[in-house]
Amino acid sequence: MNKNVGIMCFSPTNTTRKICDAVALGMGSEDPIVLDMTLPDIRANIIADSSNAIKDIDHLIVGAPVYAGKLPLQAIDYLKNFSGTGKQCTAIVVYGNRDCGIALYNMVEMLSKNGFTVVAAGAFIGQHSYSDIVPVAVGRPDKSDIDKAVKFGARILSASKQLSLKDVPVQLDKASKSDKYPSLKPSYNEKQCVQCGKCAKACPVGILLPETGKYISQAAKKQCIGCMACVRSCKQKARVAKTNPIVKMVIYSILRQASKERKEPIIVI
Repeated sequence: MNKNVGIMCFSPTNTTRKICDAVALGMGSEDPIVLDMTLPDIRANIIADSSNAIKDIDHLIVGAPVYAGKLPLQAIDYLKNFSGTGKQCTAIVVYGNRDCGIALYNMVEMLSKNGFTVVAAGAFIGQHSYSDIVPVAVGRPDKSDIDKAVKFGARILSASKQLSLKDVPVQLDKASKSDKYPSLKPSYNEKQCVQCGKCAKACPVGILLPETGKYISQAAKKQCIGCMACVRSCKQKARVAKTNPIVKMVIYSILRQASKERKEPIIVI
């Protein structure tokens, strides 16, 4: 019997979505049911009708990026609002080639506690959000990553047992142990801005003014998660990932090793 495959993901720069799409394709689904939780208004609407949102899905692929070794708060928000009632699912995190921290473990744990049968999990690599400052995993997921995600999806079709949490990788460091989410705020050049509104539409936190490209307020600026969705969407270079030399040195020290080696996906099934 063919399974109705669904994707529920938070993907500000579309890297997590690419991996989830490839996994779905490997499961034989070219047109999965997609619950894109990236934008705040859509996310709120789906959460408000959570029981109906997944009722026609037999297998749910859940995806999120990794920020500072953890799941972003937006992903945690939607994970805690869905009850699986035994429904099969796959947990996917995408990280910037440094490490996946506790994100995959926490996702599997939350899904299991909410009644999902988590039969597979994977940590894949995507271009680091700060790759304009330190080039890390540029262009990833690439063809090799996508091919591995498709093959992973094909293997999931024969999986049926609940994963044991002891089999899910954890990479503890200072960032993943902390409850803080330090983030680099993109720089804004008003002279370059053409007020197209693309940055505001792309922002997963909803904190940019479409009329100007500026933050709604100074308080809103503090809510920036540093995903760089606004930077990727701005063709005018009005929003850029740029920082002072001292912060750049700190970022380089953190990402130095990640910029020199290529990590490969980790899958558990």
